[in-house]
Amino acid sequence: MHFDSILAVSDLTALSAHALERAALLARQHRTTLRLVHFAEGPNTFLADPVARLAQRARQLARRHEIAVHVLERSASLEDVLVEVRASTLLVMGALSQRSWKRFHRGTTLDQAVHGSVCPLLVVKQAPHGPYERVLVAIDLSPRSKPLIDFARRFSTPTVLKLFHAIDTIEDAKLRSVNVSRETIQANRSGSRQQARDRLAQLIDGLDHGRHPLAFDVGNGDPAYSTALHQQATRAELVVVGKRRSSSLAQFLTGSVAQRLAKWNDSDVLVAPFDGLRSSGEDHHR
Repeated sequence: MHFDSILAVSDLTALSAHALERAALLARQHRTTLRLVHFAEGPNTFLADPVARLAQRARQLARRHEIAVHVLERSASLEDVLVEVRASTLLVMGALSQRSWKRFHRGTTLDQAVHGSVCPLLVVKQAPHGPYERVLVAIDLSPRSKPLIDFARRFSTPTVLKLFHAIDTIEDAKLRSVNVSRETIQANRSGSRQQARDRLAQLIDGLDHGRHPLAFDVGNGDPAYSTALHQQATRAELVVVGKRRSSSLAQFLTGSVAQRLAKWNDSDVLVAPFDGLRSSGEDHHR
């Protein structure tokens, strides 16, 4: 995997400081240029000369990590950021939770970034202490799962990579609504769980295991909530989740799994648009 450039967003808060540090580590790892932009819709909008402050931070990061760091010359709105990111291959930001009354129906800044970014988005929540070692990949067992796993491995080269699939309990609710017995519901749940485990095992068998073995697990419940709980249990430092296209109406009504996971998860979250994913085999032949 090669990133042409990384764009990191900062509103000069502590969370943004974590995001800049992680972006610098990734720029060094992937040997690419880091660009910084001051986000102008945060609580520190009225700081004196925020771009100059960010430029000072850029010089510090460049010296410490021996990378090229550039700063955009003016502050940017979220719309500006989403336009600017079209020239980048990774967007990095903290869990910005501001909500504009002008765009209230679109959710928080983070919601809009997850929905609107055309490239992978890394949401940084923890202070970085080195490369990601334990990575959890949330998969839906569709044909898109393999490219997502490949992407996760090439992004971070973790020593522990675990796949997780959550079985939605909507089917249980449907069965209860027609007065199906508890035993039948339990049997259906067990069957679904075993089927998912079998498919995960087949998926792993078809992958190049590399230096480190792959593990997997299956849970029940809302995919975003179940994945967040599993992240806490496994202490994964990064969760990788795919994002499919959705309408603004669907975003407003329910939010995507990626949006909810980016908000609920304790660790960093990497959101990868399915449309932009390619398997390692495809990369090799291009």
